[in-house]
Amino acid sequence: MKYQVIAFDLDGTLLNSQGQILTSSKIAIQRCIDKGLKVILVTGRHHTAAYPYYHELNLTTPMICCNGTYVYQPQTDAVLTANPLSLEQARQVIQLADKHHLHLLMYSRDAMNYSVMNAHMRKFSEWVQSCPPHVRPKLRQVSDFNSLLNEQETIWKFVISHPDRALMQMAVDHLSPAGFSCEWSWIDRVDIANGGNTKGARLLELLRSWQIDPQFVVAFGDNHNDISMLNSVGLGVAMGNAEAEVKQQAHLVTLSHDEAGIASVLDSILD
Repeated sequence: MKYQVIAFDLDGTLLNSQGQILTSSKIAIQRCIDKGLKVILVTGRHHTAAYPYYHELNLTTPMICCNGTYVYQPQTDAVLTANPLSLEQARQVIQLADKHHLHLLMYSRDAMNYSVMNAHMRKFSEWVQSCPPHVRPKLRQVSDFNSLLNEQETIWKFVISHPDRALMQMAVDHLSPAGFSCEWSWIDRVDIANGGNTKGARLLELLRSWQIDPQFVVAFGDNHNDISMLNSVGLGVAMGNAEAEVKQQAHLVTLSHDEAGIASVLDSILD
């Protein structure tokens, strides 16, 4: 089968445990681009937090961000399609986080916003500062999340986190599954977006705009928020470090993100 599109999750997939793209992956991806394949990032990240890797790979395609909440074209700073949270939904999440004392990260139109500099945010902030200025993600500390709502800010999603997983699940259970899309993106983090937003759904929408059959697409992922994407394409590949449920849903399991798993799969479909 002649594949036309390669889609990558970032964390735990294209990025190794040090947050870097393996040289073997970069070489294989460039081979794909040289052969005319479209390479796209499909990530839970905000576009400014995905851009350093987009730039490193010299991509020109749109990127799918915040677990399918929006499609963003970096060259023109254009949001091609989107389904953000309503202001009322955003207020509900903020109130929920306050009630259960959960750490909260708000993804607005052009920045990632936090209020408390905890250990996770400190590590993330250090990475942000390590990025070159021209690709540095936009991270800002705010005293009150509601102030952004009063400014009618576009809210893509929230990330809630807490070391007590049971508490996290209890909080998430208070949100209507019809109104919110809640997906575990890490062992202690849940992404909260508008209902219906998934990586798979947004990827299929983008493929329709390109008039490309999903059977001609390869997708790589490692976590629960990648399952919809892996199930939507012709070849869904789970990384060796992926969650067990993700591996069960994939068509193929490759080596871990610290090994040349991506390169081995791409080389096999290109040869």
